[in-house]
Amino acid sequence: MHKVRNIVFLPFFGRVLWLAFSVLFFYSGLYFTEWLFAPNAFTGGLLRWSLVTLFPLLVPMFFVINKRFGCASGSCVISADPDHSTKKRNAGMNITRMPGA
Repeated sequence: MHKVRNIVFLPFFGRVLWLAFSVLFFYSGLYFTEWLFAPNAFTGGLLRWSLVTLFPLLVPMFFVINKRFGCASGSCVISADPDHSTKKRNAGMNITRMPGA
């Protein structure tokens, strides 16, 4: 039962954590950029100011979270089908040079 829980729960939890972090990072960066380039137009509010102050901490965490839970770790599934290989697709194709190249 413990192995089944690890197989099902941990990848799902990792994807949910990555998705939640990406939404938080996006809105934090959006409000930080808005505050940085148009401080007079920035409306503020408790949530927006907290996201603005949180953004400098989220930037280094971006690399940690993506390494652990994102595709940077190689955890994304890539098709191993030989028909999708670029070498197989280009094997029978003659590439001609364009005039003037």
